[in-house]
Amino acid sequence: MTGRPRRHQNTRLLPARFRIKQAAPNHPAGLPMQAMTLDQFRTTFQSGGLRAVSITAQGGQFVVTAEPRSGETITLATSRGKTDRGFRDPAKAIAILHEIGARTIEIDTSNWSPEQAAQEARSRPDTAERQRRAHEAAAHDAWFRAEVRQAIKEADDPNTVRLSNEEVERESAERRTQWLAEAARRE
Repeated sequence: MTGRPRRHQNTRLLPARFRIKQAAPNHPAGLPMQAMTLDQFRTTFQSGGLRAVSITAQGGQFVVTAEPRSGETITLATSRGKTDRGFRDPAKAIAILHEIGARTIEIDTSNWSPEQAAQEARSRPDTAERQRRAHEAAAHDAWFRAEVRQAIKEADDPNTVRLSNEEVERESAERRTQWLAEAARRE
């Protein structure tokens, strides 16, 4: 498909057509850029305030931009709205745009750098350690809960032999005497 995408009379974008464009970035240098969160972007799009939606490569990431009726370029920002929301996978950006109702999307890959994308990939060496600790904690929790269930089951069993405090103290004193005697023999 060449040229500008076709649009309905009310400027809604037509269903399911994607055009790959290899040209200069969508926004010329010098034009002001406005950042919008996903909710703001969705509301603006669904109210018919955008003329065109595009995905523009910037190094190793893809950024969603739009052309509103006012003429200035809008970018999709992070949820706090302070920085552009970059996507490593353009399919995720397309899915988000499809979810808000965009059906014709321009994709500009002229500034895409696969090498830079590989360098920008997240490296999380702490994740393995955090996951290991989480698994250990979950295993310990499961063990502890099983021990408590077993103790409650034994306590509720009428056939369980119960020891008095005096009997437990006497057995402990006998064990302590045995341990001390063994320790004295080793010295």
